[in-house]
Amino acid sequence: MKSLFFSLALLCAMAVNAQKIQTVSFWVGGVCEMCEERIENTLDVKGVKVAEYSLENHKVTITYNTKKLNEAKLHELLNKAGHDTASSKASDDAYEKVHGCCKYRDPEVQKAHQHGEGDHHDHDDDHDDH
Repeated sequence: MKSLFFSLALLCAMAVNAQKIQTVSFWVGGVCEMCEERIENTLDVKGVKVAEYSLENHKVTITYNTKKLNEAKLHELLNKAGHDTASSKASDDAYEKVHGCCKYRDPEVQKAHQHGEGDHHDHDDDHDDH
């Protein structure tokens, strides 16, 4: 009986050790709280433990299980949601689907958000895609 209990405990310990948890941080294009929400929601997938996006430095920090995901897949998910990352660019089609106030590639939109103007837009108008 002791050997069965020991074997079970050993198997549980091996299963826990088999999960490799890693944290990465990289740049992601975004300009507003709606971008922040979209980025974090995009990363709400199996294998991601925590994902937080900072509008201040445009970086996302992700803690994930490397047995379920890899960093390239994380970039791919963000690109499909319309966001450029440090190592890859969203397709034009994916980028066009983000709301007008979220057009982080547009210098005028960036400028408006830097001066606080973009924070007061009504995000509920004209965007059925969110």
